[in-house]
Amino acid sequence: MKFLWFHLMKLYITIGLSFYYKKIIVKGLENVPKNKAVLFISNHPNALIDPLITATTCKRNTHYLTQAGAFNNAFVKKILFSARMIPVYRLRDKLGSKKLKLANEEIFQYCYKLLNQKKAILIFPEGSHNEQRRVRPFRKGFARIVFGAIDQNKDLEIDIIPVGVNYTNIETYADNVSIYYGKPIAVKPFWGLNDRNEGIRELLKTASEGLKQVTNHIEDLDNYDEIVKQFDKSEFLYPEKVNKKLETLDFNKPTQQIIKSKNHFNPLLLLVKINSFFPLLVWKYQQPKIKEREYIATFKYAVGITVFPLFYFIQTGIIYYFFGSTMAWIYLIFSFLSVFILTKTKN
Repeated sequence: MKFLWFHLMKLYITIGLSFYYKKIIVKGLENVPKNKAVLFISNHPNALIDPLITATTCKRNTHYLTQAGAFNNAFVKKILFSARMIPVYRLRDKLGSKKLKLANEEIFQYCYKLLNQKKAILIFPEGSHNEQRRVRPFRKGFARIVFGAIDQNKDLEIDIIPVGVNYTNIETYADNVSIYYGKPIAVKPFWGLNDRNEGIRELLKTASEGLKQVTNHIEDLDNYDEIVKQFDKSEFLYPEKVNKKLETLDFNKPTQQIIKSKNHFNPLLLLVKINSFFPLLVWKYQQPKIKEREYIATFKYAVGITVFPLFYFIQTGIIYYFFGSTMAWIYLIFSFLSVFILTKTKN
């Protein structure tokens, strides 16, 4: 039953993402081992959207290490657990040092077990989300997980797969996203070093360099804003091109002027807004409560896959009652099809 629920949920999330993003580009799936323990490491610019993109573009049934704060609501907690998300506790969760240590030790042991069963885990080694187009310093937790798993089973082979998630704009509906799966990094050579601390340092360094190859990495923080202006947002979908261009940027040249297209009247957008007035009111009510920009897309998407379809089905029921099944079906098909076409054609 859990297996069926997970795959139905994954299908629903996939459909939802296809209604939310204009285009999802996937590269490097051939780098993901099919029958081997895998630890995915990813950049983290876009809150809960990041693991959802990974979950729906890779065939590996993956478990996801997630900030424990997302599990505070009992109902949400059940949903997250059913989606194979695992809470990770931090000092800000105010458990106290002993409880914090015990809680995370339990999580580590669970991760060791999953890897020894040759399963896949996704972790965000930077430790928090941040919209900047760069790879931030890694925390040591993921190294402890893979080393601990091999400590329990010295025959275990684990590959680390860097995952770069690259958005044109993290908060905009109907924008584009690319996800790059990098080349595998074998853990065993680092685990085998005599000095454990050296092994961890070398693994963190190698993994960080691997992640920088599959996502946009702007190293120069002093000139960060100026560098971003040198690119059209569509370029950020292709990190290999961005990182190559970064090597040759000349600040003595004037900043290139990106010509923005004018917003033309879109009758389909108007129709969707009229037909979706109640879900849009829900979003308008919710939006001011979002404190961090990185969570905007998460809440937009959540409203999109819950309130919008629920409202359309209620409207369909009302139309069926007054006008019959033919009109009800026409309305239902129009409602979903109009949103899908708007997503795929929106400028």
